[in-house]
Amino acid sequence: MTVQLKRTFGDIIVGVDVDKKHYVFTVREQGVNIMHKTLVATPAILHNYIKKQFPGKKPIYVYEAGPTGFGLYDHLTALKVPCHVISTLSMPVAKCETVKNNGIDSRKLAEYMEAGKLRSIRVPMNEYRELRHLTKVRELCVSYRTKAKQRIKGLLLYSSISNSKLDASKHWSTGYIETLRDLKITPAERYRLDCLLEDLDYARRSLIKTHKELKTFCKTYPNVRENVKYLESIPGIGFITAVTILGKIGDPSLLRYSKEIASFLGLTQWEYSTGDVQSRGSITHFGNKVLRKLLVECAWSAIRKDVRLNQFYHRIKNRNNPKYASQIAIVAVARKMTQIIYRVLKEQRCYVQY
Repeated sequence: MTVQLKRTFGDIIVGVDVDKKHYVFTVREQGVNIMHKTLVATPAILHNYIKKQFPGKKPIYVYEAGPTGFGLYDHLTALKVPCHVISTLSMPVAKCETVKNNGIDSRKLAEYMEAGKLRSIRVPMNEYRELRHLTKVRELCVSYRTKAKQRIKGLLLYSSISNSKLDASKHWSTGYIETLRDLKITPAERYRLDCLLEDLDYARRSLIKTHKELKTFCKTYPNVRENVKYLESIPGIGFITAVTILGKIGDPSLLRYSKEIASFLGLTQWEYSTGDVQSRGSITHFGNKVLRKLLVECAWSAIRKDVRLNQFYHRIKNRNNPKYASQIAIVAVARKMTQIIYRVLKEQRCYVQY
């Protein structure tokens, strides 16, 4: 989620390029860069240095989100010091720029911040940051499980291993796994397949454990539990999708307008129009692709349960080429569901199904 920053005057702007070992920062005041320096990547050292060099002046910090997380943001906000975290995608980049380094990045951050051209991300706090960690663990477990299945299928294909039970089954049931364990293959193939089955079993057990942890977490925090209940009232949305939504968007009370969630998920339509020529295309695909995929899957279930969403789906489908009309319509339903999600979370009520 991004928020438009207001232009500021009379403050010191500190643009910081953050990496694992160093903070490269540029200090800007009244349109002039007055300092450029590199320090050890420690939030307390950076802020103490700025206070010592510019006593009595109010600094505003800005840096790009990255693998170092929100340590600098947490330290500064705890001291009541303004700090903004910027999405990398929101940084303006000219096509003619061929040089990039930490110093240039810190200078651009300070300049764009002063000009009011940056959008700050909404940093998740408290229980919602904890929930984001848990949902990320679940995504990794699902990824490990999928990769283990793909590797097993790859081994079967590579070694030309075929079996009537294997060919007939389309699901990874207990019986299917037992068939894999009983296959008569060479010792090396047997060892490799057993290793892959162990990976699959580990991923499955980790996924079950994570689901239990998510359930326990939601019971611990009443605010999260209530929001999950509101989301689950929407047809097609289950527990996993509900907690993933809350883990990604953070505190729902900070949402400002209904299109915000659709934009965050990349479900808004791109447009490149000029003069009398209007050019619109498919969705932007920016934002969180995992949650976007989950919501599209939920949309297929929603149109079978909710009459109004079903009518909306067929109305969009009938407007488009039959070759790809269903895909366009279901994405439109997913986008409409983001508006429903916004309403139930902001108004703190369950959805009334039609």
